[in-house]
Amino acid sequence: MHAITQKTRTLVTIVAFAATAGFAAIAQAGDAAPATGRYEDVVVSYSDLDLNSTAGNKVLYARLELAAEKACGNAPATRDLERKAQYRSCVQSTLNRAVDKVGSHEVQALHQTNAAHRAG
Repeated sequence: MHAITQKTRTLVTIVAFAATAGFAAIAQAGDAAPATGRYEDVVVSYSDLDLNSTAGNKVLYARLELAAEKACGNAPATRDLERKAQYRSCVQSTLNRAVDKVGSHEVQALHQTNAAHRAG
C-alpha cells in the first residue's frame, strides 16, 4: 500500500521549527536560520522516482537530506562548534520527521544506515 501511495504522492513537506532553546539560539544568532527565527517549509517532489527501486529510494533520501539542510538555514562557520552542533541537531530532527512522513521502509533503512555511519 505504501509503495502505491508514495509513487502517486507528489510531495513531502518538511517543517523545521524552533522547538528547543538550542534551535532558538540558532535563530537569534542569524547564521544558521532565517532572521525571523521561523523556518520555511521545503517541498520535496518525488513523483518522478520509482520507489520500488533502490536507486529511486537513494535519490529520494538525498533530496530529503538537502531539504532538511535548507529548512534549517545556513550552516554556521566551522569554528563555532556549539552552533554547528545545534545546526546538525536541527537537520537531523528535521530529516527524521521527513523520513517518517514518507513512510518507506527502504528510505528508513537508508536513514538508519547513514545515521550509524555519522555516529561511528
